[in-house]
Amino acid sequence: MWRLVPPKLGRLSRSLKLAALGSLLVLMVLHSPSLLASWQRNELADRRFLQLNKCPACFGTSWCRRFLNGQVVFEAWGRLRLLDFLNVKNVYFAQYGEPREGGRRRVVLKRLGSQRELAQLDQSICKRATGRPRCDLLQAMPRTEFARLNGDVRLLTPEAVEGWSDLVHCPSQRLLDRLVRRYAETKDSGSFLLRNLKDSERMQLLLTLAFNPEPLVLQSFPSDEGWPFAKYLGACGRMVAVNYVGEELWSYFNAPWEKRVDLAWQLMEIAEQLTNNDFEFALYLLDVSFDNFAVGPRDGKVIIVDAENVLVADKRLIRQ
Repeated sequence: MWRLVPPKLGRLSRSLKLAALGSLLVLMVLHSPSLLASWQRNELADRRFLQLNKCPACFGTSWCRRFLNGQVVFEAWGRLRLLDFLNVKNVYFAQYGEPREGGRRRVVLKRLGSQRELAQLDQSICKRATGRPRCDLLQAMPRTEFARLNGDVRLLTPEAVEGWSDLVHCPSQRLLDRLVRRYAETKDSGSFLLRNLKDSERMQLLLTLAFNPEPLVLQSFPSDEGWPFAKYLGACGRMVAVNYVGEELWSYFNAPWEKRVDLAWQLMEIAEQLTNNDFEFALYLLDVSFDNFAVGPRDGKVIIVDAENVLVADKRLIRQ
């Protein structure tokens, strides 16, 4: 029989796996008191864990009441902070329940970036405001470009934010008005006037637009209107909640042929819908991978679950 791995390398690989497992067990023993505490405590009700103290350098506060009231809880292993080093994308699964409704439903929680990316964001804000890598973000944010568009500015214009992220790589005024009007992290949603937002809300919107505009994509092109994206629920600090869709597309690699044909057909329909629709916005996915799609367990519908890298072109502007 052919050996794909030389004997010595095979033994070395097994040794490394055993060493890694042993190290993990040692860490679990050393941290057993904190492990037990993290298992029993609902950290999603902790303001510091949510990084609410970093607002307005955060993604919003619309779901803070639900988080702080204990209505959102981690599932199983998500409670163990020791395993966070494996969770590079900072994506968690949780259960959410409304007292009036009874029962719970699954939601997905996202920090919208890795620990390294979030740390770089903090350093960038501090350096721009103070010239130092560390600072009080609450004091620093008003001294950055995120506060440049203050209450005297009527509209969010293409000249102000063009190139900040894929979403606004080539923005039109119609797209930006839509982003502001659909912004869910304000009580005054529905107005396209930027000046109607509070200072903190404007800074949160602009920071989200620059760092990871996924929440703005989900808000501006909501599933309720037939767009093939996961439903945006809300945010608290640097934790965003979206609706859980189902298993990721890669889990269907070994599904029956008929199922795979159906999923492939749906992907082509999504591409057509994003390109040609009545709203005359063309949405282009710049990061297409199996991890970025999920399939509903009941209806078998394919949904986009990662919308960070989406470029939006205004077809009306192109025709002018």
